[in-house]
Amino acid sequence: MKNILSQLALDGLKKRLDENNQLLVQKWEGLVYPTKFTFNSPATLEMIEEFLRDTQWHLPTDYKNFLLIHNGAWLFEGVRYGGGYELLSLDEIKNSHLDYMPKHWYPISVSNGDYIFIDSNRAKEGKVDYLVRFNHDDDIIPENGSSMKMNFETWLERLIIAQGTEFWTW
Repeated sequence: MKNILSQLALDGLKKRLDENNQLLVQKWEGLVYPTKFTFNSPATLEMIEEFLRDTQWHLPTDYKNFLLIHNGAWLFEGVRYGGGYELLSLDEIKNSHLDYMPKHWYPISVSNGDYIFIDSNRAKEGKVDYLVRFNHDDDIIPENGSSMKMNFETWLERLIIAQGTEFWTW
């Protein structure tokens, strides 16, 4: 069963996009600018099973359901200035996990050098606060990770509501 929150948030976002997959967003201090969105085609169950066999990581249900809708995406990419949130595809996740990263954490999003990881051990235990964030200035070691205290579905919905603003730093 698909998580309704993710699907509703994505559907609502897509309804607001223009014919070029762009959206005018308002940020702090009245800044208004166009952002664009790119959605990859869905992952198949076979792709997900191969990923799990190859990596031995655990996929939380809400994140797996997102992959079955879009195997990666670019969200809130600034038309003029870049940035935004790259949600990595299964292949990009495997290729982005480097030897110095904790073995049980895998990156799912990159934004201006900041990473968001899934802690596979916490997800396997059924914990809902499995997202970990790293600032681009920090070494990617467990003691520098900042728990986001939420799951992917909550993060995605809030990111859409906050129009691409890093709400977790408020």
